[in-house]
Order: sequence, then C-alpha cells, then structure tokens
Amino acid sequence: MPSFDVLLAWLVSVVGVATGAAYVPQALRIWKRRSSDDVSILTYLLFLGGQIVYLTYGIRIRQWPLIVGMAANIAGSLAVIGSALRFRAGKRRPQE
Repeated sequence: MPSFDVLLAWLVSVVGVATGAAYVPQALRIWKRRSSDDVSILTYLLFLGGQIVYLTYGIRIRQWPLIVGMAANIAGSLAVIGSALRFRAGKRRPQE
C-alpha cells in the first residue's frame, strides 16, 4: 500500500506543522499582554526536551515527516519560551 504510506507521511507532516502552529496563540498572547506570569516555562521546557528527542530520532531513522513536524514544534516551543523569558526579564524589582 505505497499510496497509503505516502498519504500517511504527508498527514504526519501536516499534523506536525499544525501542532507547531498551536503554540503561536500563546506566544502572541504573551506579546500582547506583555506578561508571561501565567505561563509555565518549565512545562514548555519539558515539551521542548521531548521534541528534541523525537527530532533526533526522526533524523536518525531518516523520516522526513517526523523531522518536519518536530522542527515546527520546536520552533513553537522556542517562540513561547523566548517570549516568556523576554517579558519576565523585563520586569524589574523595586529599588530597596
């Protein structure tokens, strides 16, 4: 069933990219509010760790659908983490 395998490979890539795009609303919300107080950076770092493992695995077994999907997810995670750190770092403690 090569045609099913080809279709499944494309579907995996599309779903991977769509999942990566799912991070965009969170990153945009952080930028819009200029606050990341309600975002768990640890959660996104854990997601990122898993995504890096899957990306490495995809590269190792040479599976482009997995590589494309995980690259999109990593980009999304980095966007949220970067945004969160940007607006947490921007807060300054009051002078004592």
